[in-house]
Amino acid sequence: MRSSSLLACLVVAACQVASKSSAGETRSKAEFTTGEVRLPERSKAPPPTIPPAAYAVDPSELAAFPASASDWPSSPKGSAALLANDARPGTQLLSVTGSVAKKLAPGSLIAGRSYRLTFDAQLLGTGEAKVGIKFREAKNATIRTFAEAITAGPMKHYELEFTAPTYASAAELAVDGRGTSLQLSALSLRMRSALPRTEVVSSWAGSYVPEGYGLVFNDEFNGRELDRQRWFTRFIYGSESLERLNKENQKYADDGNHRVENGVLYLTARRLKLSQPSGVNYESGMIRSDFTARYGFFEARVKMPGGLGVWPAFWLNSDVSESGHLSWPPEIDIFEFVNNGKDDRVDMIHSSTTATPGMKTEFPYVNKNFKTSIRDYVAPFRFNEGFHTIAAEWTPNDVTLYVDGLKVVTSTFQWKYADGGLAGPAHVLLNLAIGDAWAGRYGIDDSAFPQSLAVDWVRVYQKLSPAN
Repeated sequence: MRSSSLLACLVVAACQVASKSSAGETRSKAEFTTGEVRLPERSKAPPPTIPPAAYAVDPSELAAFPASASDWPSSPKGSAALLANDARPGTQLLSVTGSVAKKLAPGSLIAGRSYRLTFDAQLLGTGEAKVGIKFREAKNATIRTFAEAITAGPMKHYELEFTAPTYASAAELAVDGRGTSLQLSALSLRMRSALPRTEVVSSWAGSYVPEGYGLVFNDEFNGRELDRQRWFTRFIYGSESLERLNKENQKYADDGNHRVENGVLYLTARRLKLSQPSGVNYESGMIRSDFTARYGFFEARVKMPGGLGVWPAFWLNSDVSESGHLSWPPEIDIFEFVNNGKDDRVDMIHSSTTATPGMKTEFPYVNKNFKTSIRDYVAPFRFNEGFHTIAAEWTPNDVTLYVDGLKVVTSTFQWKYADGGLAGPAHVLLNLAIGDAWAGRYGIDDSAFPQSLAVDWVRVYQKLSPAN
């Protein structure tokens, strides 16, 4: 989103940056490169798949039930008590009221390795409860939560698998109970082999990844619901609770806003029945990937909504670094689609990056239909009338935008924090924002709701090594 209001929200938010000012930019010697450059479709020659790196699995138990409940310290939010031994030999029963957490020793979990948490649980009462693993950054805000919801009924067995993020030194077992109590038993946490990050691709039609890349992460959305172990539905900021940016008119919710149907994810925005004093009159959907990477080729096949006031986007935002640092910028906006009916229309997308500290932006390649002064591409079609593949190739020194394989623009860019240091790896975001001063400049058409950003698939590729 536009950079003018970002400085005020850096503590709690990252924003999709797209400044309509040409300050800090210089044009290439030619206004645009003559002739079109297109990548071939990969339907007949799909790229290879790169599996996650293998490692020796350590079978050690990392979090068996303690002999004392003191490992689960009480707080104003909850308490834990160790009960008599469970009926099964060698097991213990932990009774939890409210929310408690057991910190794991630093080094218990290793970044990039996968783990399996198993436990038995029984919900007592009518409230809600979740049990899982939380990871925190160096300043103690959570950055990843993997949890299983405990359902009503007798004691049941639960299993949760996850991969530790780039910074894994501050992890904890967490029980989050809201207005209820529960009992836990037979808890175990052990390393497992690397979880797969890719899934079968039934068709490569509409994919334009260059030669020399291999698939490292994808979601074809072929299930019946969003995979919550691969995607989160709030921004990483505010301990993963941030649900809107700046003065947008929506908040992100989980009330049917992430519908998966016939191989397509629909991020759906709805008008609330009653207007809110804050002007946040809509609920919508967003996804943030657990997967992170530096550099590669990122593509999504999407169909835009068309109502006045919509603002969907596909972008990369800096995640926590290896040292536990979480900060914004940098950011890459692969596309922002804004329909305010006048300045920005349904045949246009915006694509930009945050400024690189100490470096002016150059444009080594510019398609004749891309305007460098406002970072807008005007297409010969309307993006809301069909699916289109929008992609970015990100290298250590530049970013190149592609639309249906057409090379649109290359801009110089380096993935750095404001202090010039290398930023943490990026996570992938897709979202449907509504309003604000850009998309809502000339109003919002309430008659168009509900409306959705339709996502056919998301795929990420990285350079092949000689061994691949």
